Amino acid sequence: MQKRLPCLFLCLVISAVLSAQCPMIVNCPQGSPVICDVTGNDAVLWNDAPYTWSQLIQTADLYEGAVDLNIKILKCPGSTPDVSFTLFLDLDNDNLQESAVSSAALPPPGIVFANNAFNPGYLGGDPCSFDKRAIPDSLKFRFVLETSSLGDTTFALLRWNTGNQDILPRLPEGKHRIVWRVEQGGTVKYCDYSFRIRDCLDPVITCTSGITVQTDSGGIATLYVNHVMNTASDNSTPFSLLQFSMRNAGDGSGYPLHNGQPVTSLVYTCDELESHDVELWVRDALGNAKSCAATINVADDDGYCHVLPAVCAAPYWMDTALVDDVVCHILWVDTAQNLHDWPLLTYADGCAILDTLPPASSFSVMPEKNTNPLNGVSTYDLVLISRHILGLDPFDAPWKWIAADANRSGSVTTFDVIEFRKLILGIYDQLPANTSWRFFTADCEFPAVNPLSGYCPSEQTFFTMPLSNYPPLIQFKGVKIGDVNGTVILNSVQGASQEERSAPVTCALPDRVLNAGESIDIPMMLTETGAWLGFQFGLRYDPEQIVLEMVDSDNLPEFDGEALNEPEPGLLQCSWYSALPVYVQANDAMLHLRLKAKRTLRLKDVIELSDLRLASEMYDAGEHIRPFQLQFMKTENSSTFYPAYPNPTTGGVTIPVYSDGPAAINLQVTNTSGEVLFRKNGQPITGEQLLEVPETTMPYTGVYFWQLQIGDQHHSGKIIKN
Repeated sequence: MQKRLPCLFLCLVISAVLSAQCPMIVNCPQGSPVICDVTGNDAVLWNDAPYTWSQLIQTADLYEGAVDLNIKILKCPGSTPDVSFTLFLDLDNDNLQESAVSSAALPPPGIVFANNAFNPGYLGGDPCSFDKRAIPDSLKFRFVLETSSLGDTTFALLRWNTGNQDILPRLPEGKHRIVWRVEQGGTVKYCDYSFRIRDCLDPVITCTSGITVQTDSGGIATLYVNHVMNTASDNSTPFSLLQFSMRNAGDGSGYPLHNGQPVTSLVYTCDELESHDVELWVRDALGNAKSCAATINVADDDGYCHVLPAVCAAPYWMDTALVDDVVCHILWVDTAQNLHDWPLLTYADGCAILDTLPPASSFSVMPEKNTNPLNGVSTYDLVLISRHILGLDPFDAPWKWIAADANRSGSVTTFDVIEFRKLILGIYDQLPANTSWRFFTADCEFPAVNPLSGYCPSEQTFFTMPLSNYPPLIQFKGVKIGDVNGTVILNSVQGASQEERSAPVTCALPDRVLNAGESIDIPMMLTETGAWLGFQFGLRYDPEQIVLEMVDSDNLPEFDGEALNEPEPGLLQCSWYSALPVYVQANDAMLHLRLKAKRTLRLKDVIELSDLRLASEMYDAGEHIRPFQLQFMKTENSSTFYPAYPNPTTGGVTIPVYSDGPAAINLQVTNTSGEVLFRKNGQPITGEQLLEVPETTMPYTGVYFWQLQIGDQHHSGKIIKN
C-alpha cells in the first residue's frame, strides 16, 4: 500500500496540470507545410474566371491537390469543446488570401464566396463555382466540419461532403491559411498556420529511337528536340509552356542547362558519324522534370564529310611548293545570263576550299594573283630574256616564254625587256598590260616550239554535282610574270629567295671631303677585273646636302638615262644589262657620279646603297649572281676646313679643320691694315682638329681676316666682331 502512494500522487499532479491547460490542441503544425500533390488535374474543379487564376501558366484552370486539414484536441473533463474554422484561400495567386470559408456560415454545395475575406463575419462576396461537374447541385462538393470524440480527445476535420460521403477536400494551387478555434469552459485556443498546395507530378514524355540526322554542306549534323520527341504532356502546364532540353547520355545529370538556358539542339561533326544515345528532358512551369532515352544515328549520305576539294596552284618549275595569297573565284551564269563571281575561302597553305556550289548547272573555278609584281624579277631576268631574243641562250621550258611576255602580246621582244626594266626601276608600280601571275590548268601542256602560239585555259569548268563527286585536288600551274629563272618567293614557308649567290663584288669610291659649292665627278671603280652581263642597285643620298647632277659611263655600252630612275628625292635606282659580257679592268670607272655639295661634307656620310626595292647585285659572264657592295677608299692626303663659328661673334671663334694624312698647320689672323694679330703654327695633324682664336685677338668691333695653310693647301676667310 505504501509503495502505490507515490504513483498515485504523480498521476494526480499530471491530471491537475493537464486540467489547467485544457482544452489543448496537440497537433497544430509548425511553419508552413507544403502539400505535394501527384494526382492529375481536373478541369471541372477550381476553374471559374475571373476568380480563379494561375499567374504562372496564365489560366483559370487551377490544378488541385487533396489536403487533410484536421486538429486533435485534449479536452477538459465534463463537457465537449466548441470547434470552428476559417479557411482563407488565394484563388488568383497574387499572394493575398482574399476569399474565406467559415464553418460558422458554410457556403452551399459547389460554391465558395470570393473576395469576402475582409468583410465583417466573412459575409457577402462573389459566388465562385469551384465544382462544375454536370450533376445535381445537391451532389456537388461542399465544405463541412466533421467532429468526433474518443475518451478525453476530440477530433475536428475539414472535409468535402457529397451526398452521404465525406472525402478529403481538393484545394487549388497556391498559398492558403486555416485558423482553427477551440473553446471550452471559457478558455479559447487557436491553431493558425499557412500551407501551400504544390503540383509535384512530373510531366510525361516518350521518345522515338532510330531516327537519322544528316550532315549539311558544312559537315555539321544537328539534332533538334522534335526529331526524337514522340509525346509530352503535363497535368497542369499546357504543352506550349513546357520546356524541352537535350544532352548526350552520360554527359551529366538532371535537367540539362547551358548558360542557364535549355539545350534545344545537339551538334555532331564529321568525326561523329555513328550512333549516339541521347536524353530528352521536359520540364513544367513548376520545375518538375522527366526524361526519356533515345538512340539516334548521324550519317553523311550526301558526302559532305568527304574531303572537300582543294583548289591549289604550284609553279611550273616546282611541284613540291604552293603559291600562297592566291584568290580563287567561282564563276557562273544565271538564267538571265548575268555573270556571278564568288570568292572561295583560302587557307594558310595557299589552297582554297570548294565548299559551296552555285545555283547553276555548271560553273568555273579560276585562280588569280596580282600582288607584289617585283617579286622574283631582277635585272638578271633582263639578261636572260635578251640572250633568248638574240638566240644566244634560248629558253628551255615553255613557261619561260609566258614569264617573258610582259605585255601579253604573244611574243617575246625587246619591248618586253623595256617594260620589265621600268618595273624594276620603279617607273611602273605594276605592268600596265599584265598581271603579276598567270595560271593555267595543270593538265594542259604548251607546245614545245613557240609556246605562246598554244592555248591553255586559265579556268576549270565543272557540272554542278555533290561535292563528294569532285576530285580532291583541283590543280593549276602558275607563272610569275618577269621571273624567267624561277627565283620568286612563293610563300612564307619558303622564306628568302633561293637564288645561289657567289662572292660579293666591291665598288670603290674615294673617301674624300667636298667643300660647299664644289661640283666634282666621283668614279665608281670595280676592285676586280671581270666580264659583266649587268647589275642593279639603289643608291641613297641626302638631297639636303648634295645634288646628283649626272650619272654616265665610259666603259659600259648602251648605258644611258633609260637605265636610271629617281622615284623619290634622294633615291637613285640603276639597272643595266647586256646580252654579251662587257670587260671592265680593275680600278676603271664603271660609272661616274657628278655631285655638287650644298655644304662641306664627307662623301661616305651622305651616300649608301639601298636594298629597299632592289637587291644590289652584279652578274658576271659565268651567269653568277654576286652581291654588290660599296667601299670608300683612302686617296692621297687631302684636307679641308669648316667655316669659323660663331660668326659674327662677340668673343672668339673656332675653325674646324680636317686632314686625311699628316699635315702641318699654319693659322694667322690680321686686321684690315694687314697687321698680324694672332699666329699659330701647329704640329702635323691627321683627322679632325679644332683651332681656337681667342677673344683677345680681336679687341674691337669690325672685320678681321684669317689665313690657314694645311700642308700645301691654303684657305682663308673673314670674321665679323660685334
